[in-house]
Amino acid sequence: MFACVCSPKTAPLIPYPSISAEPYQGAGILFLEGPVALAGIQKHRQVLKGSVEPRLSGFGGRKEAQDIDWIHTAFRETIEELFGIEDVSVSLVQLLRAKVPYRASFKAGEYWVLQSSFEDLKTLLTLVAKHIQSPLYSKMPLTLEELITRRSPQSISEIGALALIPVSSPYVDVNFSEDLRKAMA
Repeated sequence: MFACVCSPKTAPLIPYPSISAEPYQGAGILFLEGPVALAGIQKHRQVLKGSVEPRLSGFGGRKEAQDIDWIHTAFRETIEELFGIEDVSVSLVQLLRAKVPYRASFKAGEYWVLQSSFEDLKTLLTLVAKHIQSPLYSKMPLTLEELITRRSPQSISEIGALALIPVSSPYVDVNFSEDLRKAMA
């Protein structure tokens, strides 16, 4: 149905870093290729005190007690948000860590961002489809197109619709915009 006609400016593959004991509050994965990134509508985000407005955002969230390190948090939160599930097994996170290439990361305050390509996303989708069934998909997506077009968000879904967005958009959440800027540097 659609093809990404992005320039293949993908960060080179490098080994996962040694994880330090440095404290962090959260982590996520930024799927980025060329001039576009994958984003989702974060439906319940409080932007101004007392108001909740939907915003485009990336995928990730807060560290939980069972998280091994920030990379674990990034994979767990991304799977939770992309697929609407609550319990992501440690074994699935370890499998993703072993099979999804590490390209680059950066820290924004107390939040770590793991940068991945759309090809990495396809690897993630293939692996996840073998281990979970999402309430947001009647058939688990295996491609970026299926991830976006077959999604059926529910009222309780943290992330609603998904979209490919230009990396320089005035309507993007300020934190996500900062992540995009750093990733493109």
